[in-house]
Amino acid sequence: MKKLLSLILVFVILSSFVGCSDNSEESLLDPDKPITVSVCHYYNSTTKEKFDDLVNTFNDTVGMEKGIVVDAQSQGDVNQLAEAVFDAANKSIGSMAMPNIFAAYPDNAFRVHQITPLVDLGTYFTEEELSTYRNEFLEEGQFITDDLYYIMPIAKSSENLYVNKNFWTDFSEKHNFSEEDLSTWEGIYNVAEIYYKETGKGFLGLDANANYFLVSSQQLDKSLYTYSQDGTAKFHFSDDLGKKIWNYYYRPYLMGYFKKSGRFSSDDAKTGEIICYTGSTAGAPYFPRTVAVNNDKSMEIEPLVLPYPYFESGDKVSIQQGAGMSIVKSDVAHEYAAAIFLKWFTQAENNLNFAVSTGYFPSKNDVMNQEKITEISSRRDVPQGAIIESIKASNIMFNEYTLYNNKPFEGSYKMRGLLENHLFDKIQNDLAIVNKRVADGEKREDVIESMLSDEEYNSWVSDLRLEAEKILTNMGNN
Repeated sequence: MKKLLSLILVFVILSSFVGCSDNSEESLLDPDKPITVSVCHYYNSTTKEKFDDLVNTFNDTVGMEKGIVVDAQSQGDVNQLAEAVFDAANKSIGSMAMPNIFAAYPDNAFRVHQITPLVDLGTYFTEEELSTYRNEFLEEGQFITDDLYYIMPIAKSSENLYVNKNFWTDFSEKHNFSEEDLSTWEGIYNVAEIYYKETGKGFLGLDANANYFLVSSQQLDKSLYTYSQDGTAKFHFSDDLGKKIWNYYYRPYLMGYFKKSGRFSSDDAKTGEIICYTGSTAGAPYFPRTVAVNNDKSMEIEPLVLPYPYFESGDKVSIQQGAGMSIVKSDVAHEYAAAIFLKWFTQAENNLNFAVSTGYFPSKNDVMNQEKITEISSRRDVPQGAIIESIKASNIMFNEYTLYNNKPFEGSYKMRGLLENHLFDKIQNDLAIVNKRVADGEKREDVIESMLSDEEYNSWVSDLRLEAEKILTNMGNN
């Protein structure tokens, strides 16, 4: 009888735990004792204002009802945020406390996860809930090590070709060019050469050098990486791909056809140093409304926004980017509260308002259509100009292009830095050498020709491969 009573007592106790487990997470929240969920992001200007407005709305409604206060802080730009979070994960001296949520590109999320675990979204999101997000956006946050999802897509972006319509119209009519000439890298090179010879100015700038490498490789079916499930990757940089990048990136920069002197290419467009550039769709709000004609005069301009260029012999591929949000493992209450906020933030109306007003794409299937996006875009509180034109160009890309995202792996954060800076730094150094040798009496054409030699190309490719090998063979230090 004693054994029977003991068994019954154990059963009753276990049943009581099971009975409350369905609501155990909800019971951890108390409106009278709210918990704070810290969010670190890289938004600035208009994007920060929109994000802060939505955070305030959440805190005043769902947050107040459930006992959640979201505290959002900007950590500067995306690189500053990545380093701040990485330092926090490492508990470096002087670093901030690890946030509950942080905006994350896959490369940084992956390396942080190696130190401070992130929450698998499947812990707090059902399969049905996850299926409501656009599949390729969700897959971007999937790590090759375990196929789990660690980044919630809240808003995504790609790249467009932004053009000063006023300057382009005058120039294109004079030379019988059309927008079709700006659809390929070969066409842009041809236009840029003529523009430089006529004006002495650069025609185009590129904002993201690493994206040019990654997307070019996909357009030409020369993938830069092969992946292993242990989280590692191998770098493959073929001569065919190298020659394309050398001829349609290095050469036009060295010749003066392309130019970038500001932090962002929109800065050069504003001063009239270039008349078009490739940049993020999220940068549409920053397309200049006026351009300096001379030191005393400026003129208003209109934007022309076109799909991202591709190679004539390649496929139509553009980058898929835009940081999502990762939840850091801590305690169930904070993880659950973080998930509630992200679910609310990505609800159709909230997500659409944030995305469209800042130049991003919404992340859910039910709002990823031209009609709804255009409807929101036409509202008075949404900035006009390049955002509307970017939406039109991006809609073409969604229908005709493949959107590519680079899988994170051990060393991928450093590899992106290598692709971003390696060849561009060479361009800057070589341009300085050209100017010095010309000042010493050499002909510019002869100096540039020497810089474009096969020997110079082979030296650059060898050095790039060597640097990549160093990164990928020292993965533990990434």
